[in-house]
Amino acid sequence: MMSDFEHILKAQGDPAGTEKARRGREAMRALSDQQLANLYSHTRIPNLSVVVTATQYLVSQADSRKTVSTARFAASFGAESVPFPEPIAIDPGCNGVDISSGTRYTQLIAKEVTNSILAAAAWACNEDILGENGSAACIPLAIAADVANGFFDTSAWCSGEVTANQVDANFNRLGHIHDDLTAGITTIVSNDNTNTANIVSNDNTNTANIVSNDNTNTANIVSNDNANRTLIINNDNANLATIISNANANKNELRDLILRTQIEADLATEASAVTVALYALPAAQGGYLDLVKTIVTETIAKIQAAGGSISNAQAFLSDANAANAAGDFKTAYSLYRKAYKAAGK
Repeated sequence: MMSDFEHILKAQGDPAGTEKARRGREAMRALSDQQLANLYSHTRIPNLSVVVTATQYLVSQADSRKTVSTARFAASFGAESVPFPEPIAIDPGCNGVDISSGTRYTQLIAKEVTNSILAAAAWACNEDILGENGSAACIPLAIAADVANGFFDTSAWCSGEVTANQVDANFNRLGHIHDDLTAGITTIVSNDNTNTANIVSNDNTNTANIVSNDNTNTANIVSNDNANRTLIINNDNANLATIISNANANKNELRDLILRTQIEADLATEASAVTVALYALPAAQGGYLDLVKTIVTETIAKIQAAGGSISNAQAFLSDANAANAAGDFKTAYSLYRKAYKAAGK
């Protein structure tokens, strides 16, 4: 994860950030096995697979050199008065910052996971059992969270700057157009006054034709307007349903992903660890024991399919399923934990 952070910051031309990520890696290397063992004996070993996947995606985006260019917000317009107002230049600090929704969503995942890992470990870093230099165990975690927060905060800020830039540019251009229209109105009024006689005569001549033509086309116009209104309403309703569906799907996907990683992290803890009540209750009682069973079963099957050894995991799984069926949910969860750990050895 920290190697990916260092790669991204280097690609962005951020020497200070690159150095910070390097220091994070060095801080982790400086930790002894005993310090890490002491830290995770008081909390749990974090599952970084999600954030590593996220950082690998960010590396690919950084290597593709996606950049924000202020030129895309400027356009050439013909106008009576010159110059036409141009957008205010975006802060140069945003040059090279990828503000696409996919990247910001991935950065949010990295931020939330690293923050949660730091929060889980922070209290243990001050325990006496960690020794004189125990707090050093949290330094790389704090640096990782700081870098991940920096990625997301920078993208969010630059995205806001781009939006503000567009709004300001539109406001200034509307003001410019307003001034042009004001000047044009004066000319139009003067010209109309000069040509009043001709205009009135021509208008009177055309009035009868216009009225006749309007009357003829009234039915067609009303019919067309009604049809278009129905199409617009139907299209808006369909788009609204799609937007809501996509938003709910994205929310549920993130929720399920975080829940699954938390459950797997708890399954990987010692068998004597305190059991999370929600994990040891079936769905009928508002818990996630059914999901725990699914995770352990899938994990064992995947390891077997890959040709790996699962030790006595299958026996623990069978005992867990029997305890689950008998209503002894706490024992079932303990056995699921043993099956998961046995398969992972």
